[in-house]
Amino acid sequence: MPISTAQRLYGNTDYVDQINLTYNPEMDYDQAIAFGRTLTNKMKNRFDVADIDQRAIRVQNMAEGTKAVEQMTTALGFIIFVIGFGTLIAGVVGISNIMIFIVKERTKEIGIRKALGATPKSIVSIILIESILITAIAGYFGLLLGVGVLELAAPTLETYFIKDPSVQPSLIIAATITLILAGAIAGYLPAKKASQIKPIVALRDD
Repeated sequence: MPISTAQRLYGNTDYVDQINLTYNPEMDYDQAIAFGRTLTNKMKNRFDVADIDQRAIRVQNMAEGTKAVEQMTTALGFIIFVIGFGTLIAGVVGISNIMIFIVKERTKEIGIRKALGATPKSIVSIILIESILITAIAGYFGLLLGVGVLELAAPTLETYFIKDPSVQPSLIIAATITLILAGAIAGYLPAKKASQIKPIVALRDD
């Protein structure tokens, strides 16, 4: 605002103890921080303030705090990614073990299918479809559970200035693709093993 307007609003005196500036929106954090430091040095030179004097001219640069918050958010996002990836790997291993057990229990069925003319490709597709369905159902149940918890926690999050927390459609699409890939990876080895079962061996299995 004009200095004359500020004087009228805040005491109608010539005393000015602070100046607030905004940055050019095109600046990044580093440029904004460098601009703040340049401004501080110029102010000290203008009023003959020693470089080591930290009290005569004090500059609070919001870009520094914002950059620190962004770095913390990036680090937190990386940690969450690592935890999520580890959980996904554990889930893939668990589902793969389940599919191996299913294949073992259905050895005779698979042998009969192959004896009746089922190709290895069809056997692989059956096991993969089952694996993908198991992964998708479990994954969507977890997704719905997470959304439900988010909805329940929404009133509490408003205390921390987080309003309208929600799951973006792009995240749901990405989760769907991830679940399909995870199910395919989990079921591939059991499916490959099932396709290699010989009918005569399967029919003799007890």
